[in-house]
Amino acid sequence: MNFLLLLLCYLFLFTFILHFSNGFSDLDALLKLKASLVAPNRSGLDDWKPPELNPILPDSHCSFSGVSCDRNARVTSLTISNVPLYGTIPPEIGILNKLVNLTLVSDKLTGELPVEMCNLTSIKFINFSANSLTGVFPGNIVSAMADLEVFDVYNNNFSGKLPLEFVNVRSLKTLFLGGNYFSGEIPEEYSEFPSLRSLGLQGNGLSGAIPWRLSRISTLEELWLGYYNCYSGGIPPEFGSFKSLRLLDIGGSNLSGEIPESLGNLRNLHSLFLQFNNLTGGIPPTLAGLTSLKSLDLSNNNLTGGIPESFAELKNLTLLNLFLNHLAGPLPAFIGDLPNLEVLQLWENNFTFSLPENLGRNGKLLKLDVTGNHLTGTIPEDLCKGGKLRTLILMENYFFGPLPENLGSCKSLTKIRIMKNFFNGTIPAGIFNLPALTMLELDDNYFSCELPAEMYSESLQSISISNNWITGKIPPAIGGLVNLTTLSLESNNLVGGIPEELFNLKKLYKINVSGNNLTGVIPASIGSCSELTSIDLSLNDLYGEIPRGVLSLLNLNILNVSRNRLIGEIPSKLGHMKSLTVLDLSYNQFSGRVPSDGQLKDFNDTIFAGNPNLCSPHVLHCSSKSTFKSRPIPKSKLLIPIFTIIAIMSVIAIVCIRIRNKNRIEKMKIWKLTAFQRLDFKVEDVLGCLIDENVIGKGGAGIVYRGSMPNGVDVAIKRLIGRNHGFDAEIQTLGRIKHRNIVRLLGYASNCETNLLLYEYMSHGSLGEILHGSKGAHLQWETRYKISVEAAKGLCYLHHDCSPLIIHRDVKSNNILLDSDYEAHVADFGLATLRDAGGGSECMSSIAGSYGYIAPGTKYAYTLKVDEKSDVYSFGVVLLELITGKKPVGEFGDGVDIVRWVRETISEISQPSDAAAVLSVLDSRLNGYVLSSVVDMFKIAMMCVEDESTARPTMREVVHMLTNPPAHQQCVIVR
Repeated sequence: MNFLLLLLCYLFLFTFILHFSNGFSDLDALLKLKASLVAPNRSGLDDWKPPELNPILPDSHCSFSGVSCDRNARVTSLTISNVPLYGTIPPEIGILNKLVNLTLVSDKLTGELPVEMCNLTSIKFINFSANSLTGVFPGNIVSAMADLEVFDVYNNNFSGKLPLEFVNVRSLKTLFLGGNYFSGEIPEEYSEFPSLRSLGLQGNGLSGAIPWRLSRISTLEELWLGYYNCYSGGIPPEFGSFKSLRLLDIGGSNLSGEIPESLGNLRNLHSLFLQFNNLTGGIPPTLAGLTSLKSLDLSNNNLTGGIPESFAELKNLTLLNLFLNHLAGPLPAFIGDLPNLEVLQLWENNFTFSLPENLGRNGKLLKLDVTGNHLTGTIPEDLCKGGKLRTLILMENYFFGPLPENLGSCKSLTKIRIMKNFFNGTIPAGIFNLPALTMLELDDNYFSCELPAEMYSESLQSISISNNWITGKIPPAIGGLVNLTTLSLESNNLVGGIPEELFNLKKLYKINVSGNNLTGVIPASIGSCSELTSIDLSLNDLYGEIPRGVLSLLNLNILNVSRNRLIGEIPSKLGHMKSLTVLDLSYNQFSGRVPSDGQLKDFNDTIFAGNPNLCSPHVLHCSSKSTFKSRPIPKSKLLIPIFTIIAIMSVIAIVCIRIRNKNRIEKMKIWKLTAFQRLDFKVEDVLGCLIDENVIGKGGAGIVYRGSMPNGVDVAIKRLIGRNHGFDAEIQTLGRIKHRNIVRLLGYASNCETNLLLYEYMSHGSLGEILHGSKGAHLQWETRYKISVEAAKGLCYLHHDCSPLIIHRDVKSNNILLDSDYEAHVADFGLATLRDAGGGSECMSSIAGSYGYIAPGTKYAYTLKVDEKSDVYSFGVVLLELITGKKPVGEFGDGVDIVRWVRETISEISQPSDAAAVLSVLDSRLNGYVLSSVVDMFKIAMMCVEDESTARPTMREVVHMLTNPPAHQQCVIVR
């Protein structure tokens, strides 16, 4: 068979020589390449043009970008990298038979490799990594490449079995086949490479046991087998006999069993990555024999015991990752003596006692994370001795004492997160001026100092010092934190007023200073912080009125000013702030009538409680108490006129009320029921269900009731706030479309005051309620994936099958409803807008969407221009919710949403890959899932949440990707 393939190659070679003899030159071949590599309507390789002045110039092509030639003007090197060509590699590549180097990296190439590549008999280096090449890999193309040394197709879409032909290429030193969709077992023949130094098979769909015979490759220096592969069994003990191995990476591969002690024999090994597996037992003390080791990652396994004392011999160690295991015991003192240690991550274990006193004394420490252990004691003084410490994370331990003062001069710090400990004393003043610090989280400690009088930082975005004993005033210098987005100072002992300078921070979107002793008025400048979404000033001693500037905050979701001494009337325009979902004005000294405008009438009355001078909106006359004193008049002289006035006014009032009520009742009786299909009930049946006991949901747009009709059918009844709050949008949208995955509008009822929308009832409520509630564990992966496909199909119908197309504008997990079979239905079209298929973005009059689902930094967020890619971003957030089990906001620290958290989490992985990224953020409640399926959805989600809208796929493309995943070896992960 191999003989026939070789013969075929020689026939191709003869054919191309014949073409060449007839005048088919390297220039012609390059121009053919350009025509194929550059897809239609794309640009690139613009200087690849035939010579105009001298058409027969023999070496004109040698000046093309990326092209090198020999003295005979034959092309010897072709290098094109990071140019989005979107085309394919044509058969004419075989004409360039003098090529030594062929590098086409990150060019977005597609299609299959042409078999004519077998004519490249002079080739030594081939690199097609980071493209989208597809098909079963044509192994025969390398049969005649006798001098081939490097072959790299990492991160493409090749499939099928691993090709065996590479074994016969005697000169091959580097083979990278990772990041594709190869399946099956690793061939035993791969142990026969005579001179291979680097073998990369990671990120495929390989299965079976890892062949122990791979250890026979005596020249092998680097071996990548992990991520996305799903092996059975454990690490072959024979791997300890590799003679030249410098790197071994089998992370994220479903490995089980214990770590072989024989691995300690790999004297030349500098990197050992076994993270994200199911390894058990203790850490072998024999690993101390890895005297060249620099990086050791055993995280996210089921290891027990402690850190072996023998590890004191690992003098070259720079990275030690042991997080997410079941390790216990004290941290050995020698860890602080390791001369080259840079990264120490031990979070979520059961370590006890204190951090080594000399930790950081080597002057090289970059990152320390020991969250979620049982550590105590004080913080070592020398953590930032070398001025390199970037991340200090000590959350949820039992540390005490003050912070080292020199942390205030550690200019390299980017994050300090030390919540939920017992720290006390002062916060080093210099921390608020550190040039690189972005996040400062000191919540739930016992700091008792004042905030410093001087603050300036262009990097600090989030400050959270809640639940401490901070005293003094909020300094005006806080206005120097020019990029601050989140300020949380609640539950302290702050006094004085809220400084005007605070609201000069244009990027501030959350402020919480509740539970202090602040006094004075709320600064009028609060209205200049247009990005504010959450304001909590409750439990203080503030007075004065609510500033009118609050009404200009179009993004405001939360406003809590309860338990202060605020006065004046409650602005009626609060009811017209459509973004407002949480409001609390209780226990103040407001006066006048309680406004009932807009959505205010649907808030619970408790938000106005504790304001004795407020009048009910149903009271005809609302008088305020007089604040001045006059000469008293004898009561006897007042009685007669008072009684007379009261009697006259009572008669008039009774007559007016009776007339008004009669008219209102008559109007209220005139209900019109409009049905979009046959309904076996009447409007009276619907009205009888509008009682508190039937309420199943409330929101800014209205109240939803469950209604049981006489025929036994349940319907959802949505009573809209106001006469036309979302009513026209819902009727225009749902009244004319029918799709299995879009909630069905049965009809609507209306009179002159109220609109009721009637939907099919969804017994399991919303995806968000289930996923983020106590029943979230019941939604296992198969169901979650099904929901994602169904919701995507619903949105795809809106975007691509409706004319004009429909943009939802409020896609979120709470607007995806689940029926009794957990089938998904897209709902709530109160913000939907119609757009001509050929039109551009539409300018909206108000910001739509929900916090955490709106793309940051895009035109939609700031200029209110929307298109269907806004929905795509929001849907990407929903996919991330399904993968991580987390809410879009509120679980990652102030100022961080789910997209940013995912990006930051995966950026910190020591050996990045798709599988490692998924496993680092995956919902811990998931069990029995197919890892390849999760990775597929994760990739789609990250495409959907691209910051640039043009980089996001369409919903049609999303549906195609979800319903046509690449073929993988099915590997079920059981936790």
